[in-house]
Amino acid sequence: MKKLMVVFLALVVVFAFAACSPSSPAAPSEPAAQPSAPEAPSAAPAESPQAAPAKEGGLKVASINWTNAHGWRSTYDAQLKEVADEYIAKGIISQYQAFCPNMDPALEVQYFQQCINDGYDIILINAGGSSGLDACFEAAIEKGILAIPVDNIYPYPGVVGVQTDQTVWAQVNFDAMVRHFNGKPAKVVNFSGMPGTTGSGLRGDVWSKALEENPNFEIVYQGAHSWSDVESKKLMAEVIASGIEYDAILTEEACVGILQAIEEANAPYPEFMTSDETVAYIRMLDRINANGLVIDFQVIENPPGIGASALKIAVRMAQGKQFKDGVLKKDPNGTEVAYYTPSYTVTPDTLKEALEMWKDAADTDQMSTYLTDEAADAYFK
Repeated sequence: MKKLMVVFLALVVVFAFAACSPSSPAAPSEPAAQPSAPEAPSAAPAESPQAAPAKEGGLKVASINWTNAHGWRSTYDAQLKEVADEYIAKGIISQYQAFCPNMDPALEVQYFQQCINDGYDIILINAGGSSGLDACFEAAIEKGILAIPVDNIYPYPGVVGVQTDQTVWAQVNFDAMVRHFNGKPAKVVNFSGMPGTTGSGLRGDVWSKALEENPNFEIVYQGAHSWSDVESKKLMAEVIASGIEYDAILTEEACVGILQAIEEANAPYPEFMTSDETVAYIRMLDRINANGLVIDFQVIENPPGIGASALKIAVRMAQGKQFKDGVLKKDPNGTEVAYYTPSYTVTPDTLKEALEMWKDAADTDQMSTYLTDEAADAYFK
């Protein structure tokens, strides 16, 4: 399968198969919005807390990804490897190796220790949780290795993480629900992703505060589907079977499973649903709304390409470049994070354009962007 990368000012837009090979749908002339480096508090340091001897080329890079058992994670691997291969061809990287512990905490630790012992310059880790890796991070820092938590930011003093700004993702989704109901009362089914991860935590904090500020929304059910369509389908079937009435579904993705449960039970569609970056979701919405708007919706990317963006940022750190003042933010655990702002959106008004763009894509394809080299450079002095 061919690969397609389209440069849009500060980002690369790609669509990748869950089978770990990017696809080649046609690309739009421009995305709905452009990402930018996040605004940061004035207290953010000018230099990275994590430091290693500068090395211009020949970097050894390892990636540890908690699982590749579903589309988002396998796309994460595929796009990371795409950038790694590009950097190998340029001589920036000499070696790239991906590890997957398959959700085994002991194996995750083993791989991390192995990468330290093998002398990798950069270790990117999308960890399964927020504990159990302290000794590994400590050992990496002592040896001058850049150990970079990605997506799920592991809280360890002195490291710099790279993460999609999940507060933006959550706020864009909630604001769309507010606009739809415009103050009218609404019964809301709320599905979180995976409790204990930083992404779910940040999204949940935004939604909890927003719900307090919008008392017209009544939460009638809450559950966690671990970003799995299998689990979301099961939970939604339970909601329907219990007779709970709903007007909106505020969910952290896994929308395909939710709609499958509704259709198999011949239950009412919600007036509004939030985001899922899979092509299957967009196609389902098009079918449902074919004869008029039945489900209003908001889609905003949660890009698996965050791994590729993290690699570009980590390489520049390894080369001795310093972050610009104000780029790094502290997350709720106090870890310094370089945030990537999600920007690409699909709404009922842009659905046809999106469908045309993805007409040759598989249902499992995922919308994803990552930093261009120019955009990565913009994080640094």
